[in-house]
Amino acid sequence: MIKKEINILGLHHQILKFLKEHEKDYTDSEKEFILKNYAWGMRSSLVPDILRQIYDELNLLEDNKNIYNGFLDLLDEHFDINQNIVEIGGGNIPSLGKKLASRQKKGSVTVYDDKLITTNTNVPNLTLIKRRLSPKEELPKADMIIGFMPCEGTETAIHLAQNNKLDFMIAFCEGSCHNEALFSSSEDWELSMLYEARNAASKADLGTVEKIYMKEYQNPYPVIYNKRQ
Repeated sequence: MIKKEINILGLHHQILKFLKEHEKDYTDSEKEFILKNYAWGMRSSLVPDILRQIYDELNLLEDNKNIYNGFLDLLDEHFDINQNIVEIGGGNIPSLGKKLASRQKKGSVTVYDDKLITTNTNVPNLTLIKRRLSPKEELPKADMIIGFMPCEGTETAIHLAQNNKLDFMIAFCEGSCHNEALFSSSEDWELSMLYEARNAASKADLGTVEKIYMKEYQNPYPVIYNKRQ
């Protein structure tokens, strides 16, 4: 949710300024979507990732309504964040990865996404790599893999966790918007991903797969993670 002290004219000005500075980083259709929906966050905590990342980059979000903080709180509650963590599908702006790296006292964060608008970072424990990971890729230095609404990257993250025997935490999104030919609804997609995750955890001896929600952020989609025995 956008901070209460920011009015719609001020928000519009900041979005326009950001797009002017990053006009080459977004496609015409993306810029059209951003300009058409820039005020989405004034009425809801659950916004499309392309907007949420810009809001976070411009420090426009209330801390207690910032879903990135909520996900990182869950991660910190169930796992040790001071290890080498790979994030899949970090987005145009690696908002989650940057926040996680700033919380770490040791370890590292490596973010993969072919949509990253930059691979430059001034955070020493953060690495940004502009490409997609393949499901069978080896990650010898990683201790854990995470994904925050990575859409089709969800299944890739699950297979990477299995093949590399890594702990994982993944926040689901509506999913089926990218898989209309395979899934008739978001519920079908979610059930399929849960099956894949439980199968992967069983085969790689990663324990059980747990499911929790972040409904305080108006988010109806689950977060899954493995719990070793």
